Amino acid sequence: MSTEELDEGLDRIWAAMKSCIDRGLTGSGILPGGLKVRRRAGMIHDKLQDEWRSNKINPLLANDWLSVYAMAVNEENAAGGRVVTSPTNGAAGVVPATIRYYLHFHEDADHHGIRDYLLTAAAIGGIIKFNASISGAEVGCQGEVGSASAMAAAGLAAVMGGTPEQIENAAEIALEHHLGMTCDPIAGLVQVPCIERNALGAVKAVTAASLAIKGDGQHFVPLDACIETMRQTGVDMHDKYKETSTGGLAVNVVEC
Repeated sequence: MSTEELDEGLDRIWAAMKSCIDRGLTGSGILPGGLKVRRRAGMIHDKLQDEWRSNKINPLLANDWLSVYAMAVNEENAAGGRVVTSPTNGAAGVVPATIRYYLHFHEDADHHGIRDYLLTAAAIGGIIKFNASISGAEVGCQGEVGSASAMAAAGLAAVMGGTPEQIENAAEIALEHHLGMTCDPIAGLVQVPCIERNALGAVKAVTAASLAIKGDGQHFVPLDACIETMRQTGVDMHDKYKETSTGGLAVNVVEC
């Protein structure tokens, strides 16, 4: 496709992501499915807005905004709303939350940066999907939120001016610290622990990008080795921890 067509496609993707965040931040009530999980993103967003206007000192301000953006997306997903599979529905909050964080806290953020972010994230996601998996049913949540975190870390490192080596380092750091993560949704619903897990995946992505940018790109574990480790770990993981809801939190938390 032409450069113009590519840019238009990237802009449509971000528009869909942004719309999802905005809807999630205004949603309220109980999520469907029977667990009676209350939507929290809107309430947290209102509190953050109050803090922002009152100039209260909050040392975790950036993390709080980042987390609420991710939760907004995954509450929309849990409610049957429109999300962008980036890389999956269950891990859809990490990539857009990190973009929104970039726009909120980086003075030089613009739409060109968003396009570069998305292209970089897509490249990392493609490498992971080709060499391992992005499916919770195949490798657990390390393949979903772990992959999303690696994609977001790489995208953010890119728009922060990172070299290819620093970008690769950011993706590796984010993925490495999701290795072994199981997929154990309570009642088979993508709600608990999935919504909060996206928030923490976004926080890890930003931390990974920051660490990588402060280095020179040289690091101990290559991204390829980390991806292969994720694949091997997924193969070894018991099936009950891979999206079946027959192990982990899914059987240790009473549903009623």
